[in-house]
Amino acid sequence: MKKLNSGQSLVEMVVAVGMMSLLMVALLSVTSLSIKNTRLAQSRTQAVGLVQEGVELMRAYRDFNWNGFYAKANGQSYVLLDNWTVETGLTQTGCSQTSYFDASNFFSRCVKLSTIEAGNVSVEVTVYWQEGSQLKQVVQSTNLSLWEI
Repeated sequence: MKKLNSGQSLVEMVVAVGMMSLLMVALLSVTSLSIKNTRLAQSRTQAVGLVQEGVELMRAYRDFNWNGFYAKANGQSYVLLDNWTVETGLTQTGCSQTSYFDASNFFSRCVKLSTIEAGNVSVEVTVYWQEGSQLKQVVQSTNLSLWEI
């Protein structure tokens, strides 16, 4: 009479534990990637909103003070602060990818005004933010003119 062995051998157990470990590592890496992509999508959505708000602020600035707005259309970049108002105008120059980051602000917003032709101004609003070690940006451009003539 043959004796049947019941239970698992050591080799079977090592293979099973190895497969479970690989499965757990794969699940953790997929979860980590999903969290990273969700955070990036959230930051990008906020940046797009800030860019659109910047364009609308430039429309308001144009409507409030065309001469001041047109005078700033010299191709220079300006810092567009969160608490910026049309009454103050664009005063802080030198905005670039790395020049305007502070600890209290996750995003930095720049606006560049350039004269296209007489009475037409190109507006380019850029929002920068740091995502890990990479610098991300969202840009929106439009052309504005003195439409009240």
